Amino acid sequence: MNVNYNWNPEYSAATLTILSVSIGFAVYWFLAMSEKLKSLFFKKYSSENAWVAYVLFQKMMGVLFMGTIPCIILISNSDYTLADLGLNLENFKESLLYISAAGTFILIVNFFVSKNTNNLAMYPQMRVNIWNRKTILLNTLSWMAYLFSYELMYRGLLLLVCYHAFGFWPAVAINLSFYSSTHIAKGLTETVGSFPYGLFLCYATISTGSIAVAFVTHLILALSNDYYSVYHNPDMKYT
Repeated sequence: MNVNYNWNPEYSAATLTILSVSIGFAVYWFLAMSEKLKSLFFKKYSSENAWVAYVLFQKMMGVLFMGTIPCIILISNSDYTLADLGLNLENFKESLLYISAAGTFILIVNFFVSKNTNNLAMYPQMRVNIWNRKTILLNTLSWMAYLFSYELMYRGLLLLVCYHAFGFWPAVAINLSFYSSTHIAKGLTETVGSFPYGLFLCYATISTGSIAVAFVTHLILALSNDYYSVYHNPDMKYT
């Protein structure tokens, strides 16, 4: 069999992105999910403080390894700018339309989905019984930082760079493959749900040229799920 090893310079940025994102996510996962590192937090702090500190640690690992480092690697080795990677407000009216429609749908559906026993066992990630203003603020800010880097990785780096290299459908297929695979650990429901939601985010991002829709709707999804879950959980309450 003849193997073609010829290198196509047009694929350089996409190849670099796929590799850096894959390695970055792997490093994040094994650090953030390490039981040894988790135990250090619970040895140092009381249970509720340990949960807050541990989840903040997980989120910051995501910020560093999923979004920041792969982004720096790509920009340092290509002509891509932050605006090219979706960090812009182009087509803002179109983005706002997507955000309004999807955000409303998410808020309604999440109220009922968050009652599910399996969901309540996982969310909120901070297993804190008393939710005061400080806890809510830390949880909200950490989700914002994490999801900004998360969507920069998935829809900014992985999707847009692959779109420019390979075209719409190959870029979407690559994106959905990564996106759904990383949800397997969260169970069947989230894995299946990642396909239609991921497809919507891919379309909205390429259509607008911005990650605004992906970031804002994902933030609405995460925060509403957390705070609905606190509301539905008999062991948790707001103060």
